[in-house]
Amino acid sequence: QLDGKKWNCEYQKGAQDIVIDAQVTQSLYVFRCDNSVITVKGKINSITIDNCKKCGIVVDSLVASLDIVNSNSIKLQVNDKAPIVNVDKTDGCQIFVQKATGTDTEFVTAKSSEVNICLVEENGEYTESFVAEQFLTKFVNGKFVTELYEVVG
Repeated sequence: QLDGKKWNCEYQKGAQDIVIDAQVTQSLYVFRCDNSVITVKGKINSITIDNCKKCGIVVDSLVASLDIVNSNSIKLQVNDKAPIVNVDKTDGCQIFVQKATGTDTEFVTAKSSEVNICLVEENGEYTESFVAEQFLTKFVNGKFVTELYEVVG
């Protein structure tokens, strides 16, 4: 439902056909949805996915950010542009972005696991990359330095 300039999609369970016809000045807040798919048509300002499980989000284009927080098993598909995708306190998040536009997207993750970014080619094929979960911090030359921790073996 639309409340002013904010769409609210809350407590949906098993709804596979939710469609939002967005405008550039509007935002979408998705809260406590389970096993649902939300499609956002057009360009929207921002989207927040909060406390959702096993949900799919398909969005054409974003002006600002898409935030996923406190969620599990989320699939996100961006058909055009999304400047920033934030993933916070989320376990299991697969993000599909188009190769033509997705390489400009910035991905910020915190306290999350099993986050994968898929770069989709024009033919529908995609390459999947994981987002690192483990880091190594060492004291080097008078300061702490953090780097990606890679397990070899």
